[in-house]
Amino acid sequence: MLKDELKLLEDFVNAFFSEESNENLSKTDLGNGQEALIIAECQRIKKVWTELLFSDAKDQVIKRYVWFQQQILLDLADKVYPQIQQAKQSASQSNYSIQTFSEFLLERLLDLKDFQIQYFNTYVNQETKIPDAVIPDIRKKMAEAAEKLSASMQYVELDVQLKACIRDYLDGISNMDKFTPINYRTAEYFFQFAETLGVTIAFEDSRDLTHSVTESLFYLNFNHNSFCQWYHENLTRESLTLKENDQLHMLKRQLIVLKTMPVISTACYDPDLMPVNNLLENWLNEYIKEKSNHQDLLETDISHKIELKLTVAQLTLLIRLLYEEGVFTMKNIAGLLRFFSKNFMSKKQEHISYGSMNKLYYSSDQFTGYAVRELLLKMVAKINKMFFPT
Repeated sequence: MLKDELKLLEDFVNAFFSEESNENLSKTDLGNGQEALIIAECQRIKKVWTELLFSDAKDQVIKRYVWFQQQILLDLADKVYPQIQQAKQSASQSNYSIQTFSEFLLERLLDLKDFQIQYFNTYVNQETKIPDAVIPDIRKKMAEAAEKLSASMQYVELDVQLKACIRDYLDGISNMDKFTPINYRTAEYFFQFAETLGVTIAFEDSRDLTHSVTESLFYLNFNHNSFCQWYHENLTRESLTLKENDQLHMLKRQLIVLKTMPVISTACYDPDLMPVNNLLENWLNEYIKEKSNHQDLLETDISHKIELKLTVAQLTLLIRLLYEEGVFTMKNIAGLLRFFSKNFMSKKQEHISYGSMNKLYYSSDQFTGYAVRELLLKMVAKINKMFFPT
């Protein structure tokens, strides 16, 4: 059964900062032999932890143990750090001794934390908060990296909306207060993001890097809302530049691209969301389904329409003549126009809109009148030939 190897260190820290201990600090030489004992204890802890790596313990057991020890280290470090800040505000000898020894303690605790991360990286709880003492330095490095990457993107040839999406993320990092808590996963992901994207845009020519940057963001599993939104809008915009029949083929090709896009599974921007490829696959599947249903409706709609060798203007004028002669018992002209627009198509238009017919109903031109008159004259001539031969 695994033991709490930090127990002695934890008891010492708690005793050191107890009220009774604080009363005697001015009379005690804190460095007298105690530093050596703590160093020896830290070395013993590292040795035991190292042996654990080569033991027969199951991964799940090691993981739970590392999480437990990691949390104790965090609590101890966060307990020591405020004492240092408090001691710095006073110039007394006792407070100087507290500060000096507390800094030594904190250094040992953070060294154990770094040892854990280096040798137990696959077992460490990435969602655990980084110790308060380290946060300002981490935040500073993140802000500097974000500002550097943002400056590098200034002259890069890139889709404007995609660039804005990336800068939105970088600005959030740059403007974050340096004391705001942060966990290991968030910090590690950002540094990987900055490094990968920095390499992707490191070209001095004027090539458009939209495609390369998009691939990098997929690889980084950047499931940020603004990136997903950009992808939606960009793909929709591209599809609308194509003919109706070609749009569906293009979307299906893009779906195949999404399914084959390499995406890291060990990191992501937001762990509460699905991987970016799955998020966008789900959206694209729904979009394709919607487009497919729409196209089926259009094809069904067209197959039931009667094609005429008349233009919309000629058909509308003919309807008007029949309506005004009382041929239709229906007195609602709007209803008639809607019926014809729904069930007929002209020689030039597969889809006749009610709006266009309504407009043409009251504004026929002379050329349309001539064409309809010629049609009616042919019909009269045919009737004469059929029933009134001379």
